[in-house]
Amino acid sequence: MFTKSPDKFKPKLITKRPQSATVPLVRYWTWRYVMILLIMLTGIGLFGMYWIQKNTQEQQFQLLEARSTLMTDTFSKMDQLLQSNSSASVTPSHSSVEKPIVPIPTENNSISEPAISVPAQLVPDIPDGYLFQIFDQTGAMIYYFSNANDEKGVYLQAPPHQSEVLAGKKIRELVNTESGKWLRVAVPFLINNKISGTLHMSAKYNEDRLPQLYGLIVLTIGLIALCGWAVVYVLSRSLTRPLIQLGHAANAVSHGNYTPDLPDLGQVKEEEIRELIQSFHEMTDRLNQLERMRTDLLAGVSHELRTPVTSIRGMLQAINEGVVTGRKADEFIQIGLNEAKRLQEMVNNLLDFASMESGEIYVERATIAIHPFVDEVVKQVRSIPAFSSISIEVDVCPADLACLYDVTHLKQIFFNLLNNSVMASASHIRITPRKVNEQLIIEFTDNGKGISDDEVPFIFERYYRGNSRHKKKQGLGLGLPICRLLAEANGGTIELKQTAPTGTIFCVTLPVIK
Repeated sequence: MFTKSPDKFKPKLITKRPQSATVPLVRYWTWRYVMILLIMLTGIGLFGMYWIQKNTQEQQFQLLEARSTLMTDTFSKMDQLLQSNSSASVTPSHSSVEKPIVPIPTENNSISEPAISVPAQLVPDIPDGYLFQIFDQTGAMIYYFSNANDEKGVYLQAPPHQSEVLAGKKIRELVNTESGKWLRVAVPFLINNKISGTLHMSAKYNEDRLPQLYGLIVLTIGLIALCGWAVVYVLSRSLTRPLIQLGHAANAVSHGNYTPDLPDLGQVKEEEIRELIQSFHEMTDRLNQLERMRTDLLAGVSHELRTPVTSIRGMLQAINEGVVTGRKADEFIQIGLNEAKRLQEMVNNLLDFASMESGEIYVERATIAIHPFVDEVVKQVRSIPAFSSISIEVDVCPADLACLYDVTHLKQIFFNLLNNSVMASASHIRITPRKVNEQLIIEFTDNGKGISDDEVPFIFERYYRGNSRHKKKQGLGLGLPICRLLAEANGGTIELKQTAPTGTIFCVTLPVIK
């Protein structure tokens, strides 16, 4: 019924794969977080520096424009005053009472002609560091004033952008000179609300506070990165602590310890970590259950093998020594043969199940008419003494209901399920075949004592024989696992549909012939 490939049973050497260099999870994430945070903060800091520089420049330009407008209004009034007092003679003076407003000779300019001077009280108070020049519409300089300490490269011989300013446009310029950076604005010069020339005012670009602001930004970025690293480090430690414990637990399980120390679920808040720990709990519980099942199997197999072997040995020894003779000796020989058959059946079951688990199941499908097949199986089991007091009822099914299945496999499934009902002390078994959604479903219902809730998850596990002593003395725990393997090999399923102290229902699903 089953075939074995000798190649699959050859021992395989297990070699460890070369492992690449690893980094602790805390270090891995904290350093990457810090790098990402630094990159983002650096980008924000550079943008902030750029914005501060532009904003500082914009404020100084606005102040320069406001003072230029003020100077335009003031000189317009001065011109009106001078025109109204044209009879008065105003000559150049350098006394403490008057301030000269004339083109002053510098290294960039030499003036030979005298210019007009006005009373000092009419000249607006201009802070240090400013320079302004007034040009008429032809580009000739009318007024010049400067209280800047260093004006190299700032003094204008001719007005730039003259036509644009005369058209009413204000011009801003950032001028790089030998004495540093200067800001210059050019505005229309108005007399009687008419553009009569241009006024150019210059002031040194004040960026003394920018290094301090830049340093403050760098310090802030460093503090934020340090605080962010500390927060991520603490959070990563709280996250990796249960993972490290799980790693140690997995290592303990790999060495055969199925009760390792696991993290306390009450102290873990992360949902994913809780699910991982819960799954690990379930895995260790399952491994413990499998280990107990393996121990029970060894004890059960030892018991099942020792009892018939001891019986056979004792009976053969009695015959050999002449303790029993004649008819009694023949009876002992028959009992020994029966025990030998039982031993052979147990060994065959173990070998067959090993073959099934490795996927080596030979399936010979054939068309099976369900109604006559079920009747045949029922007649066979009724001839068995264990079924003599069992009532088996078969529900009526369509005569043309058929499936494509291996006959031997299907009979074995039927016999195992019926035998389980007998071991559950059932007195009535009902077999119900029916077609549902292009599938053939056969239900086995009995009135036995059922399966306890704590045993239900393990009934299809190999070598599981239940928790009661009575069940542990029966078989090897391979009946339902073999049924499931056979059903799956033929494209079907088997499942426990319902169980209670009053009975159990198993459901077998088969592919129906359309």
